[in-house]
Amino acid sequence: MPERLSVHLNRDHPRDLQPEAASLETDRSFVLVFENHGGPIHVHLQLDDALAAVADVAATQVYVDEGQTRGVEVAIRPDHPPAKGYVELSTGYGAEQARVNVTVTDERKDGGPDVAVDESLTEKTTPEPDEESLALADVALPAAAAVAAVAFALAIALAGSDALAVAVGALAVLGGVGVAGYVLRT
Repeated sequence: MPERLSVHLNRDHPRDLQPEAASLETDRSFVLVFENHGGPIHVHLQLDDALAAVADVAATQVYVDEGQTRGVEVAIRPDHPPAKGYVELSTGYGAEQARVNVTVTDERKDGGPDVAVDESLTEKTTPEPDEESLALADVALPAAAAVAAVAFALAIALAGSDALAVAVGALAVLGGVGVAGYVLRT
């Protein structure tokens, strides 16, 4: 999971901009979470050249409505070299500014994998039976009856007259439709 850094907006006065920390050390992508405590506001984000060499910001202009919380990801590129830079944040057309210093390290701080794995993935789970699914026994008897009716109709058709064969064939088709209706209903 990406690291998160909250930035409080409009907390003390209009266009106020307060990151929870002045610096961040990371080895992976992170999210700036803008928490608006007042009226609607636009926030402008800009990476300095050193940070822009190893990272991309998802949005440079962010609108955060009154009482809204909105996250913007700063994606660190794979196989990045170490870097030190900053994200500059501004509101009110530059009237209020704040800077978050970012140190990008090349090694994982926790030594773990790139993907966070929840411990519940190691637990064996048994799927619960679906109440609407059909068991083989529910379908076997009607299917066997349909096959027997078709075989009987074929035997009559080969042994008897054409009129009798048509009548038995029609009964077999009606029987098949009945079996299909039964299977769909259960």
